[in-house]
Amino acid sequence: MENNNELNELQDSKNPQDTLTSSLILARALSLILQENQGIVVDLLNNLDLGDDTSKVIVFKFQEQIHIYKCEEDLAEGTAVMMGEPPMDSE
Repeated sequence: MENNNELNELQDSKNPQDTLTSSLILARALSLILQENQGIVVDLLNNLDLGDDTSKVIVFKFQEQIHIYKCEEDLAEGTAVMMGEPPMDSE
């Protein structure tokens, strides 16, 4: 289980490069799970601040990439949604 120990070290690391690597792995996993234009609503917890009054986002797949867009509707976290082409300010 040596790989599992390496994964735990990566998750516990405070190194910005490790955080970026973990984020890229998660984005890749989402791109494998989500179908084209499919997304999910995610609540932003108190420790996540986008600098405005955004409280929810939609994470979705478009053209084989993961995008994050502000959720402007009152949808419950975990709601699956189908998206069209992302707005120009999607990220």
